[in-house]
Amino acid sequence: MLSHSPHKDYVLARPVRSSLAWLETPLITGLLLALCFWAAPEDPLFLTGFPWPILAPLLLGVRYGFFQALISSAIIIGAVFVLRSSGLSGYAELPASYIIGMLVSSMVVGEFRDLWDRRLQRLQMANEYRQYRLDEFTRAYQVLRISHDRLEQRVAASEQSLRSSLLLLRKRAQQLSEKGALLAPMAESILAVLAQYGSFNAAAIYAVTGEGQLQGKPLAVMGEMGTLDGNDLLVQLCLEKGDVVSVREALIEKGKDASLSSLQACVPLIDADDNLLAVVAVRSMPFFAFNERTFSLLALLGGHVADLLQSDQQALQLESLDAQHFSQHLKRARIDAAQHELPGSLMFIELTEFNEPLLKALQDSQRGLDLQLQLHNNRGHVGVMVLLPLTDAQGVRGYEKRLQYLLGERFGQGVDLQSLNARVHYHDLDPKGQSAGLRDFLYIECGLNDQQMAI
Repeated sequence: MLSHSPHKDYVLARPVRSSLAWLETPLITGLLLALCFWAAPEDPLFLTGFPWPILAPLLLGVRYGFFQALISSAIIIGAVFVLRSSGLSGYAELPASYIIGMLVSSMVVGEFRDLWDRRLQRLQMANEYRQYRLDEFTRAYQVLRISHDRLEQRVAASEQSLRSSLLLLRKRAQQLSEKGALLAPMAESILAVLAQYGSFNAAAIYAVTGEGQLQGKPLAVMGEMGTLDGNDLLVQLCLEKGDVVSVREALIEKGKDASLSSLQACVPLIDADDNLLAVVAVRSMPFFAFNERTFSLLALLGGHVADLLQSDQQALQLESLDAQHFSQHLKRARIDAAQHELPGSLMFIELTEFNEPLLKALQDSQRGLDLQLQLHNNRGHVGVMVLLPLTDAQGVRGYEKRLQYLLGERFGQGVDLQSLNARVHYHDLDPKGQSAGLRDFLYIECGLNDQQMAI
């Protein structure tokens, strides 16, 4: 308990010093008897009328309790016997009712005082215990508040998010796209991003050969990874399943002991066409990271990374390189919606009248992770297809408000897409992975064809 706790400034029952009680008991009783002798020398104990000397044991009983009241009344009764032996008229006969009344009254008052004192002591103890727990809770709350504030500062100071991480990887891939294969030169960046969201302590990324085996030498390593056996049980399970596996569940399903694998998790890099490009072998990661949310996020990132490294074969049949790139990311967004229930949206802004400034404004409205593709539909209109990954219906409304604000700056307040002869078609990517609705949206509602967009 804190020594300066404010509850200590107030107590229900102040402790009484026994030395002061034993000093005041004969002193108060003697002073009252002396006052009575001075007031009525012929009847100092007031045997006739109201017995004023009883005030001493009553006062001491209320103040100190049973024993002090009994001693005070005994002193007064002793004075009765002294006056009787001295031959004072009126005290020849022993006043039994006076003596009994004096004893009973003083003891009853003292007993009730002791009873309430014990109750107050119990309440005081309960109050101190509750105050102790309150002080303990206050200290814990202050520690938690400071820890939460520091956590907020750390999160606010972190420049990495899921969208920004994917955007940085995309920019890195664009810079290296002219140099051929991307896996080896991007291995360090890929491992750094996965380690950030998986909290890896030791991990390495290995390329997968055409025979479905790991290459002996890792492309990138972090921490104390050591050498990896290509026949490791967890690696083989990852290659067979093509999904994230860990010792938490994979080895239990196989009925194997965890000691048969030196790894804790394996993350495959699989593109939208189920091509396994590489495997991230995790030797050490903290216990709190072993949960479905972390592994689902790692599978999501692994798929996006693989899409950056491998082109979509169906999209390669399109005439436009921009359309190929757009179709590839659209396919990845559909897979994210189907397998990981992540939101994704598609917008087609159709210009019924050609407007070059409006097209420029639409291009300027593009966010970091979004993709845009300019197309001509079968109605002879120019349109802009916008892919909004990781964006739900509420995020689309935010994008539309941002676009409306931009149009107001470019064309004047109150101007919207409808007043500029533009129609907006919106489609929410189906979380069940069905393509019929998307096909109708692209080929019927938007007026496109399979040579412009592959799904």
